[in-house]
Amino acid sequence: MDGRFGGKVVIVTGASSGIGKRTAERLVAQGAVVHGADLTSCGLAGMVDHICDVTSEDDWIALVEAVTASDGRIDGLVNAAGVIRMGTTIETTIEDFRLVMRVNVEGTFLGCKHVMRAMQVAGTGSIVNLSSTAGLRGSPGAAAYTASKGAVRLLTKTAALEAIAMPSRIRVNSVHPALTQTPMADAIVDQLGGSDEIRGALNSLLPAGRLAEPDEIAAGILFLLSDDASYMSGAELVIDNGFTAR
Repeated sequence: MDGRFGGKVVIVTGASSGIGKRTAERLVAQGAVVHGADLTSCGLAGMVDHICDVTSEDDWIALVEAVTASDGRIDGLVNAAGVIRMGTTIETTIEDFRLVMRVNVEGTFLGCKHVMRAMQVAGTGSIVNLSSTAGLRGSPGAAAYTASKGAVRLLTKTAALEAIAMPSRIRVNSVHPALTQTPMADAIVDQLGGSDEIRGALNSLLPAGRLAEPDEIAAGILFLLSDDASYMSGAELVIDNGFTAR
């Protein structure tokens, strides 16, 4: 443990799996007080579990109140909870579109809203929102997901500018991973037919010939949370092995 986050209080949503889980693990290892929020128990030693539906404003209010009551402040927030439903613009049902927007966009919005309020009291804090390379460019066949991650990108920039105007030092940034080896990637494969050929095709889309590992994305998230990124706000950290450079 290098203690870079010693004593820092951080909320991580989507902490039971994937990028959120790995981020929480790394934060715990580096001395942070981590509050994991998800629909199911996160089961990580050293982390405080909260059952939370990120689409519920009441749940967010209760979460922020619980964390501030126990630890006095919130230093960081990672909005990592997310879902995907594959489908073109023509194929996607309104139910699937609304689900993706509720979790990915409304969940991120509510987190920013209520945690920024708490951070104002302390006068400082760092928020990292999980967008995607799909938030930077069109992704045919993932209409709802692409729309949601584009919204997260611009919500992040707006919140960052609003934070700069406050009498505080709150930073808000977004991370844009390429496809990462998580349960969400498995869901994409399943929704596209579940074959090894589909999985191979997804790997071939990336310059490295493989999906990113959660640890590779978590490293970038921890950088943005840390004081090493003290002059960064409203920024897009793209972690994609050159995928969007083409």
